Amino acid sequence: MSPAEASDSADLGREPLNAQEMLAAVDDAIAEQGQWLASLHRAVVCRTDPPGELIAETSEALSEFGHWVARHGDDPLLRQQVFRDLWISFAAMHDAGREVLKAAKGQAVSDRIYDKLVNSSDRFLSNARRMRDAFRKAVSELDPLTGLSNRATMMDELEVEADRSLRSGARLCLALTDIDHFKKVNDTYGHAAGDEVLSVTASRFIACLRPYDSIYRYGGEEFLVALPNANTGTAISVLERLRTNLCRRPVVLEDGRELEVSASFGLAMLWDGLDLKQVIERADQALYKAKQEGRNRVVPWSNALEEDATSEEDAASDAEQGSPDTGGA
Repeated sequence: MSPAEASDSADLGREPLNAQEMLAAVDDAIAEQGQWLASLHRAVVCRTDPPGELIAETSEALSEFGHWVARHGDDPLLRQQVFRDLWISFAAMHDAGREVLKAAKGQAVSDRIYDKLVNSSDRFLSNARRMRDAFRKAVSELDPLTGLSNRATMMDELEVEADRSLRSGARLCLALTDIDHFKKVNDTYGHAAGDEVLSVTASRFIACLRPYDSIYRYGGEEFLVALPNANTGTAISVLERLRTNLCRRPVVLEDGRELEVSASFGLAMLWDGLDLKQVIERADQALYKAKQEGRNRVVPWSNALEEDATSEEDAASDAEQGSPDTGGA
């Protein structure tokens, strides 16, 4: 039974698999393979009757891994070629195991049959471990709540985009976005509601990005959006799609309550002579301006924002040092 065939019995209403769930399933399949191989060897060496599911013609489908595949066979991850290869090697291993058990009835198992079992078992383990390593890497790089790349991997990827932009002359815009009044959501409805708002926000943003755009969980309720091949006008257009898609309809909580959610955006462009940190700081200044102007809007960085920020820093510095003595003579 292939993953595609397993989808006939899958729960079509199930949520899509994430990297953590896939990693757990592959880990379980590796552990189960060890137990399966031990049972097979015990049956051959000790001449005991093997469990029924070990010799069944569809033994791979009767395994725990097979049941898991049947439950999730319609998931896009399981339809990828890398998983199909894993399933093919898993089924081939079980086929070789059945052949060994049949040959072991009253006679020695030939080298050819035994080598087939060893080779197919090694092939499955190699595929499974390769997939496990890939998903472990994905889990370490993904924010578990939103499924977005996290801040730990963001800078490496942005450095690549920045280098490409400066070499080719193509524009690169970065935007910081912050969910409006998010603290009030947590304080009023609880952190579970806040988590749901974050997850839905990420999904709605992703739906409106161009194929080559990137989005990251920057921290808390903030996201960073990278917009390559985009001047300020194009970037504003993309961000407006994100903004309107988020607030077009409320976020529905598990208990049925509906929350109106919006976000503010600050935008800045990479220029020759600026490093990424400076561009992100400019985007942050623009985001602060968007909050000041009433939220739920997109504000691009400008020289005026730099002047405002400098004035505020000077005022804050004066306040810390205290007013000078202005007493007359």
